[in-house]
Amino acid sequence: MCNPRRVRVRASSRLTRMWQEEISRTASASTEVAAEATLRQEFGTLLGVPARKAFESALGADTRWTWQDDAYRLDTDHGTVVYHLATGEIEMTARLTDVVTAEAEVTRTLRGTVEVNAVAEESARYYDDSWGGLSRSVAERTARMQAQERADREAAEQIAREEEQQRLAGQRQLAGQRDDIDAEARAEAERRAAADAGRRRQELERDAAVRLRDTRTGLLRPVHEVLAVAYRDAIVTYAREHGVQDLRVDESDGMLNIQFEMEA
Repeated sequence: MCNPRRVRVRASSRLTRMWQEEISRTASASTEVAAEATLRQEFGTLLGVPARKAFESALGADTRWTWQDDAYRLDTDHGTVVYHLATGEIEMTARLTDVVTAEAEVTRTLRGTVEVNAVAEESARYYDDSWGGLSRSVAERTARMQAQERADREAAEQIAREEEQQRLAGQRQLAGQRDDIDAEARAEAERRAAADAGRRRQELERDAAVRLRDTRTGLLRPVHEVLAVAYRDAIVTYAREHGVQDLRVDESDGMLNIQFEMEA
């Protein structure tokens, strides 16, 4: 057996790891959409002068109608009816509304790469005469394995520390951008809501036109009710001015019946 000798071996371990941090912010925006369909037609001009005066007087006495902008206005379940005093026209409007809501999500991402290179040395004993099986080659193999294990372990620990540091820095950077990301999400949500509102408005315009056509009779009903009152008052006034006898006015089931006796 000779004096023992030692062999020293160096090993290295290179590791590369990619990391990613992201932040997502969501915003919503709502806008009210309205559309109208309007139909304007002659009415007062189709009546005789006494009948038109009586009709307009009856409108002023009917508490359902309000005077606004030189016209009598009535809001109904079917829409709005306006009688323009100057022109004698009836204007009917069907109005539809809806609320459009849109959402938007904005995501910002940070990516990075961590790269480390760890080096480790280990030594092992051997004998020139390979006593106990400890030859130089065995010693080199043993030392190389130990050095590589150590280098790999140190590289793994080092890259974990550096990755954590970079991730935390990325998180802080993204946190500092939160207000900007919120603003970007709101702006995108508002843009989408505006685009959706434009499409929805076109749909409502078509629906309003259909509704106006379907509810025209309902919109004109309160006008005809006032006209009936006007005719009643005009006839009653005429009868009284001409000294009629046995004047009877009966209103039932939507019918107006006026009876009186008058000398020829």
